[in-house]
Amino acid sequence: MKKSVYAKLMSLFLVASLGFSVAACDNIPKINNGDDAFDVSYNDEKLDPAGAADAGNSWTYISAADKAENYTINWYVDVSTWPMPTGKDAVSKRIKEVTGLTVKFETPVSDDGTKLNTMIAGNKLPDVISMPTSNLLTLSLLAKDGLVYDINGLADRYAHSLYEHLPEDVLEWWAYGNGKTYGVPNHYYSYSDVPEGEQLQPNGGMMVRKDLFDSWQEHVSTDSRIDGDGMLHYTSLSGAAKTVEWQGYITTPEGFKEAAKWALANYKGTGNGNGKITTGLLLSQFKADGCTSLGWLSQFFAIPYEDESGNYQYAFTQESYKEMLMYLNDLYNEGIISKGNFTQNFDGIGGTIASGAAFATLVTPQDYQMHFLTAHDTVVNGKSLEYVSMYITNENGDAPVLSDIRGYGYLMNMITTGGPLSKTRPDLIIKLFDYLTSPEGQLLVTLGVEGETWNYTDSTKTATAFTETYLEEKAKLQTAKYGLMQFDVLINYQYYDNMQPRVNNGKTEGELYRTNLKRPLTIYSYDCNVSHFVIDATDSRYNDYDNALTRINNVLGRQVPKIIQAASRSEAESVYNTTIGYLNSYNLDIVLQMNAESYAKTKAKLGLTNGWPAYQEGYNMTPDRLHPNGDLSLYRSY
Repeated sequence: MKKSVYAKLMSLFLVASLGFSVAACDNIPKINNGDDAFDVSYNDEKLDPAGAADAGNSWTYISAADKAENYTINWYVDVSTWPMPTGKDAVSKRIKEVTGLTVKFETPVSDDGTKLNTMIAGNKLPDVISMPTSNLLTLSLLAKDGLVYDINGLADRYAHSLYEHLPEDVLEWWAYGNGKTYGVPNHYYSYSDVPEGEQLQPNGGMMVRKDLFDSWQEHVSTDSRIDGDGMLHYTSLSGAAKTVEWQGYITTPEGFKEAAKWALANYKGTGNGNGKITTGLLLSQFKADGCTSLGWLSQFFAIPYEDESGNYQYAFTQESYKEMLMYLNDLYNEGIISKGNFTQNFDGIGGTIASGAAFATLVTPQDYQMHFLTAHDTVVNGKSLEYVSMYITNENGDAPVLSDIRGYGYLMNMITTGGPLSKTRPDLIIKLFDYLTSPEGQLLVTLGVEGETWNYTDSTKTATAFTETYLEEKAKLQTAKYGLMQFDVLINYQYYDNMQPRVNNGKTEGELYRTNLKRPLTIYSYDCNVSHFVIDATDSRYNDYDNALTRINNVLGRQVPKIIQAASRSEAESVYNTTIGYLNSYNLDIVLQMNAESYAKTKAKLGLTNGWPAYQEGYNMTPDRLHPNGDLSLYRSY
């Protein structure tokens, strides 16, 4: 079994090294295992006592003898940039006190999958593996090859109370075709936790350097194309005569291109923190799982995943998506997107942001929040290199349709069947999962030890405030010992947001800036969960689907950068048309058919007639051009 999954993962790694890119064009559906999933054995001698399902929290059944054993959990997080807890902080100590367990974390040096593959090949699995939920095929292979336990089986035997603490919609969302779920995610947004009527901020966002943006706005305000009503007259990409409020000209494709060229003409330089820029638009990494910037831009351009009749639409084959690629090709040939952008790694992207060397960015802001903060704190000639949010629309001027931050997790946490502790005592680990998922555990890892760093401020225990001692030490940068927000592998972020202190919160200017990076764009964000539909691997057509999708994504990974970097529009169109031919030859029809079926089922499950927000009640097709940064009143001060 282990050789089998190793071989499959290595084949994926080889494909990735050749330029495999799954996010280059579309929402990639989740893989759903069938009834051929593995059988595992459980340590049934450690079953909870009779009646435990009604007798409180599972971790209270960890015996004193087990606690005295000082068991250690080896926990591998397959993300090189994930910051590991020290294990010496108050949160880690409290976890040890409650469960008797010590957690030892490990991360890879790079994100190429080599370390995990080596672990599997060498039969040296950790007790817990955490990996991004976007690694769908790897998650499926680990389950199918019997390397991880199903959470249902463990909870039924040893942690009945987990069902009370983990929202039902989260557990069901990740269930495979056999009805089992093989991990517990973090950073999920359950419908049961999101306050009714609350609009969540978007997951992605466009940012622009504020000082250069302000200078451009001052420059364009005197443009001779502006009439007496404050409307700027311009020619669209397709040659049509158009007008827009001059303040919002930068939010049009034509206006942004002009602004970026102006910024490069006036501020181009080395970009080493001296206020000069090296690029007009910075995209995220082009790596094995794609370039997220293309997904964000397709949302700003309101490219639908559904037609007006409610039928699923594949992004790459749509004319609007083709035009988006042609726009990026134009920006590249105008020198606004740099050639070096296509080979930059995470640190390279982050360094460009931190030094303020990009006029605008189209990355995932939260992934680079510390780099944005560095730019914010850098002052050149009396001005900060701060970035602020902005938006851009398609040529027609339709308001953006941004997918909000809700979803069902960033990291999937799986208990392995072959770890030093997990192969014999999975009961202890699932109890730890239960504890960390519970309100008690959530408050511990986010706010710290009650009475030490925070207290409830009301009798209903729905409001909190930090202690004066904690705030005094935070002001002195002496709070690392408390361990807040470090042990975040099982955080329910919406629950934390609901419970974090609104007053007496001690947030610094930097923390507020990071929190508010893209919040003004919330006016254009919507619930797009329906687009993350599930493909059932028990379907008799699944193998054909899987083979077709793998080959299609491999082609897109190679071709999309070629389209953007083509020497002219005609060449870019030629590469695009060639790519369409490849997709059709690789059985795109089966992918479209099964995607459409799964999309329809997901809509029915969520009770939707139309899944595309622009076809739903409440969508305003007209963007607010007078406020190109979004709604700045949405900034939180807590």
